[in-house]
Amino acid sequence: MRLLKPFLRPAAFAAVVAVDVVELLLASSVSFYRLLLTPGFEQLRWRIGVWRAWRSYYQAYRLVPAYRDYIGSRGGRPDICLDDEFVPDLSVIPETDKTSYVKAYPVEQRVKHGRLPTRGVTVDESSGSSGRPTSWVRGPIERRIVSQMIRMSYADSVDRGQRMFILNAFALGAWATGMNVSLSLTPTSILKSTGPNIDKIVDTMIEFGPDFHYVVMGYPPFLKSLADDPRIDWSRFTVDAGYGGEGISESLRTTLQRKFQRVVGSYGASDLEVNMAIETEVCIRLRRAMVEDARVREALIRPEYGVTPMVFQYNPLAYHIETNAVGELIVTMSRPFHLAPKIRYNIHDRGHVLRFPELRRHLKENGREDVLHGLNRSTDLPLLLVYGRSDMSIDYFGANVTPESVSEILFGIDSLATSTFRLISYEDKESNKRMEVAVELVEGVVAPADSTVIAEELFSRLAAINGDFYNALYRTAPPDNRPQLSLHAFGTGPFHGGQRKLKNEYLVSDIEFDKL
Repeated sequence: MRLLKPFLRPAAFAAVVAVDVVELLLASSVSFYRLLLTPGFEQLRWRIGVWRAWRSYYQAYRLVPAYRDYIGSRGGRPDICLDDEFVPDLSVIPETDKTSYVKAYPVEQRVKHGRLPTRGVTVDESSGSSGRPTSWVRGPIERRIVSQMIRMSYADSVDRGQRMFILNAFALGAWATGMNVSLSLTPTSILKSTGPNIDKIVDTMIEFGPDFHYVVMGYPPFLKSLADDPRIDWSRFTVDAGYGGEGISESLRTTLQRKFQRVVGSYGASDLEVNMAIETEVCIRLRRAMVEDARVREALIRPEYGVTPMVFQYNPLAYHIETNAVGELIVTMSRPFHLAPKIRYNIHDRGHVLRFPELRRHLKENGREDVLHGLNRSTDLPLLLVYGRSDMSIDYFGANVTPESVSEILFGIDSLATSTFRLISYEDKESNKRMEVAVELVEGVVAPADSTVIAEELFSRLAAINGDFYNALYRTAPPDNRPQLSLHAFGTGPFHGGQRKLKNEYLVSDIEFDKL
């Protein structure tokens, strides 16, 4: 590696600033902005993106009081070297996260120049799924660009053969996703912000009738509940679903597609941006190939997580994404327009990046080039593989069991009308650690008297995709401490009182209710 000489920095900064100017000019139009994402320039985009991240680091250090103090408390500003491809190696920069950085400094200390502007700033909140809600501030230029990206993602995900009517079912008020969807799509669409209220959506669709092409946007569990609602004759309506907030299994996607034409997701974080990456047709095809073909699965994913990752594509000019030593995603906001920059920010999601040339090579080596055939809207943007929250798992005799892996199976069992579920880890009276999967059935469905066959299917299929769980189930766990499945009528047992948070809670420890 070579150290970037200080006298070369001004030239590097000038080159990156030129890219900023071009992006601002093109951001006035979705059609113009697509020029930056034209296929054929994968390597150039990647290199420019890393250099933009490099510049954002120095800019944040110079302008943001909290970040300057944070770096100073961790040994001072490190020297950044160039790797063999002549791009900066950012791994020497200390990571930040919500605990070590966001909660450690006041809001104004985390914005440029240490002071909030008096105009053009919006404040939204994360959902509080990790504790007390946190406020996030966003400036006017970043909001304008993010709005254009949301519009572009939306335009690429739906067929505009009919008049479009968006039903925003994300939580409203100060919550980041719901607010940003409404602000971004209102100027170009018919939009009603219903929030996660099934009655309002049903009433709206009945009132306006089937002549519109509806797009319902919301959290996956809500979309599942909406699809189960008997008041809509889905055969008369054209409806797409856009989801966010959490991943879905391919089994659940197939279930939702019985009512919705398309089911497409986006990936983001309130800490960063709500629409960092999207599911394209390439992503959905590839993920289904991962589920169906062991060769693709073994070539592309990390089997130690025991789950098929969500797959998205993202703009490397906007985000530089790395994976740290424990498999967590580290994100740097590469654009210079953010009011509160995030540099090497750990969102504590597990995942990794797969560049498009690597994908092509792996598919060719495994005889699955068909995954890329016949795509009308293909792009060579890098892929982001996300396995879920790094802390979203329970332990069963040394095996990590994730909600994503259980969801993949539960929604694929035709004899089980699942509304939602929870993984429960607890100690019994003899202090034995036990595992339970509690399933809430769709409203009105009666639990079968004997769930033995369903339990056998669930845990045997889980063992088939999770080698550690296979070893625990068949070799490590004693016969009197097998994982348990409990089926509950809607709103009963551990689901009594409904969800306490905006997003479904899938993990529960030490709760008080009658065990099996």
